[in-house]
This record gives sequence, structure tokens and C-alpha cells, in this order.
Amino acid sequence: MLLYHNYLTILLLLIATSVMATKSEFNYEIGKRVLDLLREYTDAPSKVLEFLSNYREKNAFPHGLEPQDRDIFFQLGDTLLTANPRLLLFYALENGAFAGNQRSPTFAHYREPGESGYRLDGPVHMEKLQKHLDSCIDENGHQIPCLLGPGESYIECIDNCTSLQRCPDEDSQQDCSAVERAEERSLCESNTKWCISYATRSIPLSDDSPKRGYIPFTFYCIDINGLPTQTPGENAELGADGLGNCYHDDGITPVNRQVSGDYAYCGGEGIICNNTFLGGFTNGNFDPRYRPWYIATKQKQVPNWSEPYEFYTHNIGITFSRPIYSIDEEGKTIFTGVLASDYSLDGIASFLTNNYDGSDTIVTIVEEAEPNYVIASSTGITGVRKVLIEDNSKPCTEEND
Repeated sequence: MLLYHNYLTILLLLIATSVMATKSEFNYEIGKRVLDLLREYTDAPSKVLEFLSNYREKNAFPHGLEPQDRDIFFQLGDTLLTANPRLLLFYALENGAFAGNQRSPTFAHYREPGESGYRLDGPVHMEKLQKHLDSCIDENGHQIPCLLGPGESYIECIDNCTSLQRCPDEDSQQDCSAVERAEERSLCESNTKWCISYATRSIPLSDDSPKRGYIPFTFYCIDINGLPTQTPGENAELGADGLGNCYHDDGITPVNRQVSGDYAYCGGEGIICNNTFLGGFTNGNFDPRYRPWYIATKQKQVPNWSEPYEFYTHNIGITFSRPIYSIDEEGKTIFTGVLASDYSLDGIASFLTNNYDGSDTIVTIVEEAEPNYVIASSTGITGVRKVLIEDNSKPCTEEND
């Protein structure tokens, strides 16, 4: 029996062979129940993002959702997640900035604006980018350089990320000058969106390529108000109900970071602060602009659901995205970035195993498109596993994990 919802197919497999009519009715009820659960899960992101979009359009974020608004977004997002703990809420901008937070586990994320892939021997490196190179840490909290490794990706600007082109969606590609009636031409022009251009590059696998740095994507401990903290006893711990301390990845070293610099979070225009990375317990290389949900939203210029895919955290899920805009001095509508919500399908997997494991019916959710990857199953089968880079058919072992 097959039922459909968005990009997912619910597959109900009958194990028992007796009383087929009764089992068929039972399977229909199971499918309906799972579909209702999927609808409940997927309705929440669109409603939450509509609220955030309206909140921004009413100028409730003082800087229009730039890095200076990070902590306001953290607090608002944490409040919204109280009623929607399965979600991860975030915004990602065309300048590379990213901010978001989540529950279960509880932490926040932030990335400063700018392009990774800067060469350490480049002409502006020491003056402009040293602060980013020096803002990475290892698992013990020791400062290490933010260096890209072989095969890692980064964004490279075209025309210094300042030249505007028509966005790739159908409305923006329409030639409004060919529209004869003034009202229709005006409507056509108002529907035109403008985008900056850049390309995704990768570090060569050769050892002799020039060293390049990146802007870190940082994970933060947060307090009960959703704000970054490293004060002992204030951390809303990962997956815990009580409060605790903020530790680095080694689980032993307390976080105590006071990194000074003229970061965008400080306010721009050369303003220096020392709390940009307060509570930051680990980091990595991540730029939202080369992720599939961001690319798709920039191409479509409408709210949309992604297909199921592997998250940065290696679990599988779907993303609901909503484009955001600004108006320039010429009255052009500029694509500014994306409001988005990740929804991990782990919750659906837990629901299936908790309710149907060991029953006469196996409930499996698979991706509708070929090759029909398993998303969740009442048998506990997972849709994601770690495999060897050189041979994706072979799983990682403890030795090479």
C-alpha cells in the first residue's frame, strides 16, 4: 500500500497473511495516522517562517536581519522553538552571514559575512582577514588557524559580489520592455528580482596548492533566553532539562572565549568588541550559499520544500525556505537571502519505531524520486550511514570513522 506526501512515499508492508480484509483496513488507518503526523510536522515550518518574514517586514529587526540582529533572532527563535522543538530556525544572507538556533540538542549557530577561500599570501589577507583566520579552535579550545582542506568548498565572488543580474526565476527573466500596456509593464517590473553572482569552488587535492583560509561556522552554548553564554551554570545543556556548564568538544575544558576584533556582529564601521565568539564551543567550515536549499530558493524565488537530503550534521531531513528581499535606491527588489527551517526526520523515525516495531505491519517512508532512499522505518533502518570516500559501497569502521 502506498500513500504520498510532498516528496515522501509511505510504504505499508503487510507481514501477517491471515484476515487480509481486516489487515487492509488496519493498514489504511496506519497510513492515515502517519500522513496526519507528516502534515502536522510540515505545517509548522511554513507558519513559523511566515511570522518571521512579517516580523522583518515590519522593521522589528533594527538592521533588517543583518549580523547585528543575531541575538534578537536567537531570542525570538528560541521562543518560537518552545512550541516547535523539532525545528531548526535560521537565516542565511547573500553576503554569507548565517544565524540560527535549535532544541534537542540545544545550541545556536553563527557565521560572519564574507567569502572563505582567501589566500594566505593574498594582498589583503593580513589587513582584512586575519581576524577570521585566528578565530578557529580545536576540540580542547586551543586557537588554530582556519585553513581549508583538500576538496573543501568555498564561494568566489563574480564582479566583487556587487554587480546585479536578473534572478533566474521565470518572472525575473521576462523582458518587461516588450510589454505594451503600462499597467502590465509596471507589474512585470515589480515582479523582477535582482541577484548578485558568485561561484562555488573547491580546494584542489594536490598538496602544492596555495593555503586558503575560511570564515568559521560556530556552535554556541545558550542560556534559557536563547542567548550565547559561557557563564558556569547557565548553559541549557545539549538535550538536558537542567542547566550546566559550557564545555568544548572534549567535554572537559570549560569555554572561556573573549576574541577581540571588528567583526560584523559588533556593528560594523570598525567597531571592536570581544563577545562575538562568547560561548562558542566548536566550529567548522560551512557557507549556506552552496547548500541545495539555498541554491533552489535563489533559483525559484518562492517559498519551497527541499527534497530529503543529508544535513550538515549527517542526519537526514527536509528544509522549508522562504526568500527575503530589500529595496535599493533605484527601487529594485534585491534578493537578500533566505529564511529557513530544517526539519530532521529523526522524529518521524522515532514515532514509527515506538508505535510499530514488533507489530504485524512494517511502516517505511521512502523518497518518491528514484533511487527511493529509505527515510524512516518502523524496523529502525536508517537512511544515512557513513561510508568510505574512496568506495561509497563500504561503511566506515571505528578505525576509519
